[in-house]
Amino acid sequence: MTASILWLLFYANFIVAAIAYGYLFKYRKLIGYHLGMNVAMTPTGIISIASGLILIYHFPFYFTEITIITTIIGIVIGIIFGGLVEYQTVIMGVTSGVMAGIMAPMIGDMAQHSLLLIGFTEFLVISLMVMLCFSIRS
Repeated sequence: MTASILWLLFYANFIVAAIAYGYLFKYRKLIGYHLGMNVAMTPTGIISIASGLILIYHFPFYFTEITIITTIIGIVIGIIFGGLVEYQTVIMGVTSGVMAGIMAPMIGDMAQHSLLLIGFTEFLVISLMVMLCFSIRS
C-alpha cells in the first residue's frame, strides 16, 4: 500500500512541475531576471529533493545510483525551467539541480527513510509551485 502511494507521489511531483511550467510558459515574457532566478532554482531544488527522498526510501541499498539519478533529474528540470528566461538562469537551474540531487539521498538516508519527511516535502512541492505561479502576478 505504501509503495504504490509513494510511486503516485513521485509521478505527481512531475505532473505538478509540468502544470507550473505550462503556466509560467504563458507568462515568460513578464519574467524578469530576479524572478527568473527563483523560477530556475525553486522547482529544481524541491523536485530533486522530493524525488531523492522517495527513491532512497524504495531502494535504500542503491545510494550511489539514486544519487546519480536524482542529480540527473535535477539537471534536466533546471535546464527546462531555466530556459524560460535566459542562459544565466539555466546555469543557476543546473547548479541548483546538482546540489539538491546530491543532497536529497543523504537527507533521506540520515532521516532513516521517514514517511513524515516525505509528506512534508510533498507539501512543500505543492505550496512552492503555487507560490511561484502566483509570484508572476506581482
